[in-house]
Amino acid sequence: MEQKHSQNPNFPASQLSDNQQNNRGEHSFSQETHPQMPLNVNFQTSDQEIQSPFSRLTLSQDFQSQRETSSYNILLRLDGLEATKSDPFSVGFGEKQVNIGEVQQALFRGQAQSNDGGVNGPFNLEVQQNINVRPEIMGFGKRRYLDGVGGDPLRLMKYQGNGFYDTFSNNHEYSFLHGKKPFSGTTPPSPNFLFSDNNFKTFSSRPSLCSNLHLYQQFSIESLRGRIVSLAKDPMWSGILKSKLEEGLTLPSLELVLSEVLEFLSDVITNQFGSQFLQKLFMVCNVEQRTRIIFTLTRNPFKFINICLHSFGATTMQKLLEKLDSSQQISLIVSALSLGVVALANDPSGHLVIQHCVKQFTTEYNKILLNEIGNNCFVIATNKSGCCVMQSCVEHSYGELREWLICNIVANAVHLAEDPYGNYVVQYLLGMKIPEVMTHLVRRFEGNFVSLSFNKYASNVVEKFLETSGEKHSRKIIIELITSPNFCMLLVDPFGNFVIQSALSEAKGHVRDSLLNVIRANVPSIRSSLYGKKILSCLEKMKLSLV
Repeated sequence: MEQKHSQNPNFPASQLSDNQQNNRGEHSFSQETHPQMPLNVNFQTSDQEIQSPFSRLTLSQDFQSQRETSSYNILLRLDGLEATKSDPFSVGFGEKQVNIGEVQQALFRGQAQSNDGGVNGPFNLEVQQNINVRPEIMGFGKRRYLDGVGGDPLRLMKYQGNGFYDTFSNNHEYSFLHGKKPFSGTTPPSPNFLFSDNNFKTFSSRPSLCSNLHLYQQFSIESLRGRIVSLAKDPMWSGILKSKLEEGLTLPSLELVLSEVLEFLSDVITNQFGSQFLQKLFMVCNVEQRTRIIFTLTRNPFKFINICLHSFGATTMQKLLEKLDSSQQISLIVSALSLGVVALANDPSGHLVIQHCVKQFTTEYNKILLNEIGNNCFVIATNKSGCCVMQSCVEHSYGELREWLICNIVANAVHLAEDPYGNYVVQYLLGMKIPEVMTHLVRRFEGNFVSLSFNKYASNVVEKFLETSGEKHSRKIIIELITSPNFCMLLVDPFGNFVIQSALSEAKGHVRDSLLNVIRANVPSIRSSLYGKKILSCLEKMKLSLV
């Protein structure tokens, strides 16, 4: 491998001087320390490098020398760890020992969700990339990690910039990839610099792995003043802020967070990570603070409706609706939603918010919503999402308001039966088996059962009539079918044959005999038809003879 490197003038290792190459082996890892380690880790006798995508970059000799020197600045020193004989691969540095197994477990547990298994290092390597395994590149240099910090936790929050440099590096030159100048190693950047308007976008919002593991609990919410909304929408920082909320904040800190979030509430609630943060914030707020959030959301009803039409916004609103604890909060929500009931009910995301209100609140609160839904019964019931809303409204409403909704559905029942989604609403009413409703529906469909039996969707409604209406009503329907001049066409129709099969199952007495006689008269056409044969098969299962 060394020969291959020396032949490649573009390989970083080939740019090192002899002294630098000899110094790389000052830390030796023996096989005895970790007998199960598969690699040859004696760095005194071999320069073991795993090729990375950066190996093909042409680097100057000065840059490589500075990078080798700066690598000592990322030493991870955990003073609290004491190695024992049973600890695997414990490496000593002076008086202290670092348990490599525990360090690796801590590092990779902290990075597992945010880096998809990648390795955090000087170049923030991702999955399936390679990393130099020399001891100084792994972070075991000479300089203490915490030297010169001054005890300020946020000054330890190392940001990995877009220019792939280390903020604690001694390299004063521009980055070889993006031309951004790194910070001096002797003066770590202050929190005010990191979060200033001019420099905030220069850095990724992800704190370094070591800082996140050991120091994030020490920083205060006050130090993030003015940046809480931006951090709440970040994948990593959103989780850190939620952890802070779970641990508990003082009232001034909570008010600081709340005041910044309320100013940009619509942005936060429609963001994937911001919406999760808002849910946690709403849970830890008191009644007065929750009312302020609801009031800010509903202050502009049309903006609030747009939030409920958003996938993340709708999901968050459902969580918030579960936590409402005052009549004022409920009234604010329902009043704002009532201005966009049809749009919400017919939307894949918005209908979930309407259904949640219908299920969660009493009919007294939902009256304004149910009135709007009833007035737009046909438009809502013939929609893929709206038909679900209509059924929920009937199920969870009571008294006169429920009767009014049912009357609106019955009035449109024939047309709804022929609709791909409206037929489910009619079938739902039939399934409730309310005698008065059943009587009104049979009367409404009378004279249309034969024509509806030829329809793909309405034929399901006719079958539901036969199954749920009872013997009295089913007898009337079957007589209408067999006395129709188009009955023989039903026997061989792709949809009508299912109606006939249901009629055979529900018919009794002389009505069944009359039905069998009509079928016998059409046996030749039935046997020559694909769909007619299904009726013959049904008769065989019922052990009914046509002879």
